[in-house]
Amino acid sequence: MKLKITLITALLTAFSILMTASISAEEMKMESRAYLHSYNLDSSGLALEGYDPVSYFTAHAALRGNPEHKSTYNDVDYHFVSQSTKKIFEENPEKYIPAFGGWCAFGMAIQDKFPIDPTNFKIVDGRLMVFLRNTNIDALKKWNEGDESEFVERANAHWKKVSG
Repeated sequence: MKLKITLITALLTAFSILMTASISAEEMKMESRAYLHSYNLDSSGLALEGYDPVSYFTAHAALRGNPEHKSTYNDVDYHFVSQSTKKIFEENPEKYIPAFGGWCAFGMAIQDKFPIDPTNFKIVDGRLMVFLRNTNIDALKKWNEGDESEFVERANAHWKKVSG
């Protein structure tokens, strides 16, 4: 009988610890802005790994933004190289935010979420598309080898499903 009580006590203690751990994990998710809108963000809610979204259009280059020039749109933070590019963004943010929540456009086209190299990008129909690049794959190269209009259509459809 004593053994049963000890065993039940041990199981209840273990269950209590697991419940506390899962609540803590859930609370941590709620604090992290990385889960916001299914966007590809760091835990603080920063998009494009800190690159200036306007620079892709104006300088035709990925330029790292400065946290001193920060703007928030739809609870997502963006950094800018200057007050000037920040102002341009704030006048029309929808024009500059990356397509597919900042996930790899090629990944979206094949129904997956790939991380990105923010320096690997292309402007397609006035939208910023960013792509995965690592030692194994250059997703922009794969994108350019295929039918871009079909990729865009497939990526749009998949993003609609995964972004809620």
